[in-house]
Amino acid sequence: MQTIEMQAQGITEHIVPILPPGVVFDGEVSPDEYAGAIALDLQYEIQPGTNTPAPYSSKGYVFRTEEALIVGFICQFDPENFRANRGLRDDVWEDDFIGMALDVYGDTRNMVFLGANPYAVQLDIRKNNPATARDDEFDLSYDMNYETKAHIGQTSYSVEMRIPFNSIQFGSNPEQRWKFCFFRQTYVQGQQVNVQTYKVDRSNPCNDCLYDHVLILDGLKPSLRRQFIPYVFTAASPEARPMAQFKAGGSAFVALSAATSVEAAVLPDFSQVEADVAQVNVNSAFALFYPERRPFFIEGSDLLESRLKYAYTRTISQPWALSKINYQSQDLRIYVLSGIDQNSPYLVPGENYSSYGASGSNWSTILRAEHPMKNASSFGVLTTHRVFREGGFGHTLAADFDYGLPGNWRVKGEVARSETLEPTADWIDGGETFQGHSAELDGERFNGYSGYGSLRRNSTNWNMRLDYMVLSPTFQAQMGFEPRNNFRRYEFGNSLKFFPNGQRIKQYGVYAEATLFENFEQVVKEKSVLSFAWVQLAGNLTARMFGKYRFEENYLGVTYHDLYSLNLGMNWSPSVAFSAEANHLRGRTLAYNESAVRMGWNAETNVNITLQAAGRFKWSHSLNKVALRELSDPSQFIYRGYLYQTVLNANANQAMGLRLVFQVDNFSEQILFQPLLQYRPSAFGLFYVGGLYNAQGWQAYLKWQQQIG
Repeated sequence: MQTIEMQAQGITEHIVPILPPGVVFDGEVSPDEYAGAIALDLQYEIQPGTNTPAPYSSKGYVFRTEEALIVGFICQFDPENFRANRGLRDDVWEDDFIGMALDVYGDTRNMVFLGANPYAVQLDIRKNNPATARDDEFDLSYDMNYETKAHIGQTSYSVEMRIPFNSIQFGSNPEQRWKFCFFRQTYVQGQQVNVQTYKVDRSNPCNDCLYDHVLILDGLKPSLRRQFIPYVFTAASPEARPMAQFKAGGSAFVALSAATSVEAAVLPDFSQVEADVAQVNVNSAFALFYPERRPFFIEGSDLLESRLKYAYTRTISQPWALSKINYQSQDLRIYVLSGIDQNSPYLVPGENYSSYGASGSNWSTILRAEHPMKNASSFGVLTTHRVFREGGFGHTLAADFDYGLPGNWRVKGEVARSETLEPTADWIDGGETFQGHSAELDGERFNGYSGYGSLRRNSTNWNMRLDYMVLSPTFQAQMGFEPRNNFRRYEFGNSLKFFPNGQRIKQYGVYAEATLFENFEQVVKEKSVLSFAWVQLAGNLTARMFGKYRFEENYLGVTYHDLYSLNLGMNWSPSVAFSAEANHLRGRTLAYNESAVRMGWNAETNVNITLQAAGRFKWSHSLNKVALRELSDPSQFIYRGYLYQTVLNANANQAMGLRLVFQVDNFSEQILFQPLLQYRPSAFGLFYVGGLYNAQGWQAYLKWQQQIG
């Protein structure tokens, strides 16, 4: 092994040695077996400590073959604080786990984090590019083909990973320099601890730019990836006509080179094994957003991330056929998605509320090009097109940039223009008028614009942001998700964070923000301030407080004053067997969806409890209780109800499990029961059989999906 030191840049480059014949891929790792490999200690605790010594010894090793990276780990643990479960893929994020992060272009684009727990359950996520908000920073739906095996001993466990080169797009440059790190999550006296191979700099807004180790993998020529995924789906319901349905189709992924891939799908089945998280919308004036989980759309979808949702692939609902192209070089990324959809969601945004319906057949296209640069900077363009068979279209053209400035400053910006020709159709029933146009689909034509700008600065303890956003009354992103328009928004926020890592208090912080909304007629829609405070205590307990005061809010032409809310919450996970989250909100808000809009006393309670046993069983309970009382007479309810869901998972191993979902929706007076038995031997191979019972009756279904190649 040759190691090259680059002291000026703080980077260590490693030529990856070839795997010797004596290494057996069986999950058992020893220093003797991995002698001669790249070897790094995970020596820095970065949560809750700041670059303090890691509490347990963890070590990672790297070899290579012509086709894959071979990675081994040895991890010490305290048996009294050990956490591990035989869950299904991506279902053990609260366990002890270890893994490797890969930044193959060295500029933080589409970074992947590949890990496994002590039972070899895989955890893989991708870093979105750009990270637009805390909730969007990581794509938990991302799956990648790689193999894991593991072994548990008395006080240590080991993990081995085989990561095929053809599962990663890395470009055609003969010189390959992949930045990487090792990371681990473990527990000390019930406290979650994160360790890694490099020091964290809390003042740097691009933490992933700090990776200080590089793999030299020059001359890679792995076999190109060819993957076919056929499926068969059948369902039967006594209430349906016809009683049974049968579908067959599939998708194919073909790599033309290490930098270019083509995907196609014919009559794809986009039924989801993982259900969307239930949301209470009894008092929501705007359509709710759900994340994309369907595998076909995941590859390359990080390119579509933006602060304003110009491209939202869930607007493609029931396609006949789809095609997709991904291309990456050092200086350019291209994403093209096109296809015919049988029907799609149709969203008409508004100033006070949005209108929602289902469209007819259409041709949909997304084109994205981006030029990535160092320090996680980039600029790019995006265009989307939807043309309806019954007439009408929606086009969007957008440009964006994200640039890191000296002194830990960062600036972001987006501009977009939309062109809309409404079809003449009955897909929308009512809605707001805007600049002389009606919400009904009656063939009107108009264009609109949007924009976003952000200036941010990070330091170790203080972060500042200044944001501006504008959406004109006629802006409609037909293939995006922006349910509100006709506003200009100004936001100024500051946060303070402290990291004492003491015996009782681990971390704490506070955030404050001032916001001003106004419409294009310069009517103030909202003038508010909010604050958020949190403290992380010993024993894996986090307490938080959120408060918001709206000096005034204008809704449907009426201005209301002195609206507020106060939310107290906590997260607690003292052991592998028990975790809980609770939130309680009180305040004064508007009844947006009532025939007579008015203020009322609001109360919301959310409780989530998860129990685990024997490393195989997980039983979660979620209760969301909501009520709004009359302001003049609190004994009278404007509305009240609850949503309760319980999910029981029983897993034989990391591939096979049984899930039972039971849900009571008091608002719609419906009960849902969903049993599901699934077998998932690989990232994209799947077999499940299950059923669904709700107010519409019973439905039984079965799906077989095979990963070939």
